Amino acid sequence: MTLYFCYFPKVVALLCGLAVLVLITICLAASSWLDSNGFQQGLWYYCVSSHYEGPLPPGIPETIGCFASPWRVYFLATGALCAGTFLLDLVATTLLVIALCTRKIGRKIRLYKSAKTFFMLALLACMSGLILFAVKFSLEYREWGRRSFEFGWAFGMGWGAAVFLFGALLLLCCDRETDTIYYAEKTIEDGP
Repeated sequence: MTLYFCYFPKVVALLCGLAVLVLITICLAASSWLDSNGFQQGLWYYCVSSHYEGPLPPGIPETIGCFASPWRVYFLATGALCAGTFLLDLVATTLLVIALCTRKIGRKIRLYKSAKTFFMLALLACMSGLILFAVKFSLEYREWGRRSFEFGWAFGMGWGAAVFLFGALLLLCCDRETDTIYYAEKTIEDGP
């Protein structure tokens, strides 16, 4: 029973890592980073619906449908940081799976440390991308010609991914002693 209990925080961290993969994938693919009464802007494309009212942002023609977004540096930078978050989280989650399956304690501890490092880098990339997007849009807001823009659900999913990343990192950092104590006990018991 103790064996399963000591892995519980690491298994929950693994589930958090898997949740991040799902949330970031949806976040990257969605067109709802910004919403405004029939207009939706994503990182890669925008959509204008038939019930749209008011002027469109600069550089966007008044046609109904979904089209590739005009090139904006901060959209591309946010997309790249979110894609980096996906890759870093994928590596961290894979390392965590390998660590959970490994029987050698020394290797297990090294894999957990590596997973923590990759989760930390993924969290930094995710937070940087989301903050960059929010700050740059707030600076450009008046140029867009609309009074009511809201951050969409895809932007919220990005923040959800950041929360899960923080949770995975916190669980791995708080539970670091379990395997170290077991490793020390095993070394002393086996003796020279």
